[in-house]
Amino acid sequence: MKRPILIGSLLLAPACATPSREPVSVAESYARALDEGRLQDAYALTTDGPEGEAAFLERYSDEAARKERAAAVRAGTAALEARAPSLTLARSGEHWRVVEARPADVPRAALRRFLDASDAKDWKTAYSLLSAPLRARYTPERLKEDFEHEPLAKERLRRARLALNTHVRVGAGEAVFPLGDERAVLLVLEDGEYRVSALE
Repeated sequence: MKRPILIGSLLLAPACATPSREPVSVAESYARALDEGRLQDAYALTTDGPEGEAAFLERYSDEAARKERAAAVRAGTAALEARAPSLTLARSGEHWRVVEARPADVPRAALRRFLDASDAKDWKTAYSLLSAPLRARYTPERLKEDFEHEPLAKERLRRARLALNTHVRVGAGEAVFPLGDERAVLLVLEDGEYRVSALE
């Protein structure tokens, strides 16, 4: 699954800009700055990623890494999306279109992908759908071990799947699937995508 490039703040571009082109031109400017080794210019076009400027400059001091990232950015412009918790816009040709989905549909689909991957024992995919704090604590191998040896793991997955049919509370940066008894499945919004933060 292609990971969309998320440039939601560009939806508020000045009126003099062409809205259907602006996110694509920012992505191209970013890719061009990487290609040309202008790392400060490239970093200025980011949202100050989780690792900060020093890590960005170190990562892309390698020309091969810069070229690979620039090529991936350019390839991603064909499937460019901009997201907010209650809105997704997708690029269609040279135009932007609203993806008509209820706010709860997006986190519900993310939770379903996690549960399907877990049921299929696709631990690499399941791991990729975890929140950043959980990814820092786990590896796909450790996730597999925990789910295979933890007696309550299957029950937690079963309850989380039942929660897919409940009312989802979508708030600022999170989606809560109530399980009762003050327990809930929690997804958090990271880089424009919902990720599993807690199963109960």
